[in-house]
Amino acid sequence: MANRNCGRSRPARSSPKAAPRAGVPAFKEPEVRRWPHPVEGPPAGQNQEPTLHYVRCALSYQNQLLADIKTLLEQLAADQAEKK
Repeated sequence: MANRNCGRSRPARSSPKAAPRAGVPAFKEPEVRRWPHPVEGPPAGQNQEPTLHYVRCALSYQNQLLADIKTLLEQLAADQAEKK
């Protein structure tokens, strides 16, 4: 089989680089786009409190369930390690 180097030993192409013009920055920063802040909807703190309370309670319940599951899995792992 022929040894193919896929062009790795080729010398790098030298292209003439233009010198930066005086007064023109070499790097131009991209334009910053800002989206307008939505103003519609209920004011903060009104009509959202019951919903936020429900979400907080649901997350708290899920966190407690996950903590219980973690404890049970750690107990199972410890029991398996003792049996071996």
